[in-house]
Amino acid sequence: MKNVLFSVFTSFVLAAFLSGCVNFGKLPSSDSYYVKAGGSDRNHGLTEDKPFRSLFKAVVMANSTSIKTITVIGTLDLDSEQSSNTERVFLIQGVEKTPIIIRGSNSGSDPAMLSAAGSKRRVVLIKGNVSVSFENIEISGGESTGEGGGLGIGPGSSVTLGKGSVVRNNQSKNIGGGILIAPGGSLFLDGGKVTDNQSAVVGGGIAMAGAGSALVIKDGEISGNHAQGGGGIAVFQEGRLTLSGGMIHNNTSEIAGGGVLINQQGLFTMEGGIIRGNRTSGSGGGIALMERSSFVLEDGEIIGNRAAEHGGGIAADNSGSINIKGGFISANRAAIRGGGVFTAGSFIKSAGKIYGSDMPEDAANIAPSGAAIFVFYDYGIFKTRETSAGDTLILDASAEDGWVILEE
Repeated sequence: MKNVLFSVFTSFVLAAFLSGCVNFGKLPSSDSYYVKAGGSDRNHGLTEDKPFRSLFKAVVMANSTSIKTITVIGTLDLDSEQSSNTERVFLIQGVEKTPIIIRGSNSGSDPAMLSAAGSKRRVVLIKGNVSVSFENIEISGGESTGEGGGLGIGPGSSVTLGKGSVVRNNQSKNIGGGILIAPGGSLFLDGGKVTDNQSAVVGGGIAMAGAGSALVIKDGEISGNHAQGGGGIAVFQEGRLTLSGGMIHNNTSEIAGGGVLINQQGLFTMEGGIIRGNRTSGSGGGIALMERSSFVLEDGEIIGNRAAEHGGGIAADNSGSINIKGGFISANRAAIRGGGVFTAGSFIKSAGKIYGSDMPEDAANIAPSGAAIFVFYDYGIFKTRETSAGDTLILDASAEDGWVILEE
């Protein structure tokens, strides 16, 4: 009997120790765990005056209790997290599909922040079948030699950037300056911002790759990001992007896709929102399509983008597919061909408006050749058809003799 009692007592003490709160008194009632750099992982973490020190401890507790909200007070960094991992500062993992909400505290003057400044590491890695929502918190200072300088979203992980959340001032020497979405991972932008990030390759703001990877933008903005390709967003290897609201604006690239690059059978469906003021030193100021990728415009605006070569609004290679069902393409400029659209691939326009040079300057697409649309069609020999027509034009690539102009 003594041995049994000793074993039960030992198990109880060990469990209490591992939870970081050896406290035999009644714990306070709370709907959140609190984390602060000056806290301790031996605190109960249930009040602002007894916070945990590390985000990792709060995530472990949220994964194992009914409390699913974590409140961050001030700045958490490598010192507070005490992570020995050389690639990232913060790790969020688990199998909990009930969303864990990580939010910034409203008390105090300092904004809530997850920072990797000075560490030369990614800020946050999210791993496993876990759902995480960020609110009123900044993720910044990441500097990764791999992918995703600010935030890495692994297979099976789902992340929401809600109101007040910002992924800012991160960089990667690979893809995804701000965020990387791996195959099977998903990101929902619903009021958050991805701004001022840089990639040395593609996806200055966000890069996503692989079957099952998904990015849905309902509200918020992607702005001020830079990369060689896809200044704002790069989608490739069958990734899926949906824009229904918010803005992709003022992003830049060196080669293609100032706003968005869709590559390697990626799909971009635009149901609303605005793509504005993006620039590239190559082709596709707003959007560039390459290697059997597709773009469907159902609603929204592609406006005021610039390309130093072709396709101020949209540029597509000979394997790209463009389907215009609605929306507006206006006030874009290309230095060579296709102010609104340049395409060498499949193009069908059944509705929507692509304004030509006959419109007022604040609405007209402008280019030396093909103000509205420039079609470059390879049909045995090279053929070109250019036009500055407005919203009364349909181009049908299915005809045997190549491109045919049809009137509505």
